[in-house]
Amino acid sequence: MQCIRPVLKSELLAVYQLEQAIFGEHSYPDFFFRQGFDCWPEQFLVAIDDRHQLQGYLLCAQSGDPQCMWILSVAVSENTRGQGLGKRLIERCLAELPLSIQQVYLTVDPNNPAYFLYQKLGFRDVNFEADYFGIGMDRIVMQYRRS
Repeated sequence: MQCIRPVLKSELLAVYQLEQAIFGEHSYPDFFFRQGFDCWPEQFLVAIDDRHQLQGYLLCAQSGDPQCMWILSVAVSENTRGQGLGKRLIERCLAELPLSIQQVYLTVDPNNPAYFLYQKLGFRDVNFEADYFGIGMDRIVMQYRRS
């Protein structure tokens, strides 16, 4: 069973290593996670297993709109995929949104199976943007509205 909680500074290297393993050359740089830890500690969640090993993380940040947040990244280790960990991370994020937040956005590769998870969690397509992150890196922009 995994424990989901805010990240500790001592776990930032493990987050970065998971990021690299999942996203490869398109991963965030290591210093970004330190900045995320400093700027958005309440929205930087990790999933830790019984052996105290990092199994996943989620990083969310408030945008310029005070009623809006963005899920910047969700990653789950290869060996724990399909066990509902990504779902639990997102549900925890949504359950702990500041009261002022009315909508949450994220982007997803149209071929990523996580797209269907996001739909099940209440996210809806609001836009398709070709080359969102560069040539051939299309994304669907999805929105969750707080009810």
